[in-house]
Amino acid sequence: MSENIQLYPDIENVFIDKSLGIFFKPLLTVKILIDSEDYNIHIVSTDGLFCKNQYKYSENNFFGFKYINGKYEFLGELDVFDDYEKIYKLHNALEEDFTQNRDIYLKEKKTVDGYLENILPQLEKNNFSNAEYYAEAFYSYNFTKYFYEKFGVHKHISVITENYGKNTDPFLLDKKEALSILEEFLINMNYNLKNDYQINQNMLVAATEISRFMSIVRDGIVFSLLDTTNKVIYILEY
Repeated sequence: MSENIQLYPDIENVFIDKSLGIFFKPLLTVKILIDSEDYNIHIVSTDGLFCKNQYKYSENNFFGFKYINGKYEFLGELDVFDDYEKIYKLHNALEEDFTQNRDIYLKEKKTVDGYLENILPQLEKNNFSNAEYYAEAFYSYNFTKYFYEKFGVHKHISVITENYGKNTDPFLLDKKEALSILEEFLINMNYNLKNDYQINQNMLVAATEISRFMSIVRDGIVFSLLDTTNKVIYILEY
């Protein structure tokens, strides 16, 4: 692994407002020199949530953050997410359960389906339309993260609990491949985004596969784009 990449950076090193971790999960941080300036580029993802509204800096899985002293300040609106006000309660319940039972889950190699069955009472208590999807994403991310923190080896939950083959590719996509995928988004940008952000291919900093960290069914790539003039980071899940 590149010495410039840190997996699962601490939430307080990623966001100025730590509560954003309920919505945006830190996947990795890459340290990079751009225009003679050091940047900590954090790649984050929103698995388990659906964008229902469109606002400047938060629309259709495209989010803008002000870059301030190595951390992100969210420029968009959290109510872009469906039922966003109900997510706090569910997240807190899931977090309490995982903290108490994570070593048992690890020892038993509890699958996502087994976990969802285990926490069904919590899901039924929360009148949140996407509760099961959010819980699946939460468990996949936290199980994989905890395994990495405990053993120093990255293995996705599907590898540990369901004997999937381990992905041994580099965590960061090859730039040529990432640009090819990003180009497709930019060609159709008028259909994807309501607002104009003046983004282009030259702003690409890094990209990774979402399914390496989140639920196995979470297909797609998450890109980090940097506007050096305005010190704005754009996160695109595509």
